[in-house]
Amino acid sequence: MKRPELSVLPVLEALQVLKTSLTPKMPSKIRHLNEKASDAEVVAVAILQRVHQQPYFSAWWAFIKCNFCPHLPSLTQATIRLQRLLPVIEALCVEVEDLDFVLVDSQPLPVCRSKRAARCKVQEATMGFGTQGSVYGFKLPAWSTLNGKLAQVLIRPANEHDLVAGYQLNKKWIEYGAPKQIGDKAYLDGAYLTPPKRNAKTVDPRWKKEYGTARKMTETVFSSLTRASIRFGQIKTLASLRLRVALVVFAYNWSFFNP
Repeated sequence: MKRPELSVLPVLEALQVLKTSLTPKMPSKIRHLNEKASDAEVVAVAILQRVHQQPYFSAWWAFIKCNFCPHLPSLTQATIRLQRLLPVIEALCVEVEDLDFVLVDSQPLPVCRSKRAARCKVQEATMGFGTQGSVYGFKLPAWSTLNGKLAQVLIRPANEHDLVAGYQLNKKWIEYGAPKQIGDKAYLDGAYLTPPKRNAKTVDPRWKKEYGTARKMTETVFSSLTRASIRFGQIKTLASLRLRVALVVFAYNWSFFNP
């Protein structure tokens, strides 16, 4: 049974679908009398913001509360509750499964423009360089499947080499069934399946032409994340960036999850 497409459902119906799916996965807690909205409902509203690619959470929260759910808490209380549920959302946004192949790559996560780096308040951010120039902030190394599902994501410093970030992803290599990893030329260490360099004297016999075609799926995945505003908006803390990434990844992976 295929999951319903949230972007085409009416907002209230999409909220109910998400709430029903999330309720059994939320941790148990003492329900305070002033909390009329459940944790699942608060998370569902935040996820639906990313589904509809709305960049500003405050405007989206006010829209939902005014038109559909007047019982929702204030924006401040909702933000506090989402930050408290961050580990739960991060665990739900991807699924651990046995895979034969994964595509590995990374994309930048800037927190501000490079010229404003000196005034940036995110202490963990670093200056790095990518294909589009200098980036101040972080990078998002990720595994994606051949059909476009995000299997694993991490947030790493922007100045960390892709190969080192790949080693961090490999900590769960066994849990994912020890898949073969297809990467670009930044992952030339012998463990990855990478295209040969132009001046290479020897060509890796494991590399096949269809691997290069399969790698194009990574660009499609990162383009979808960018359209969902994963790199848009002001970031003041690493926790807020982690929350944004987890919500965007969950919204993207929704159609791939097992029903």
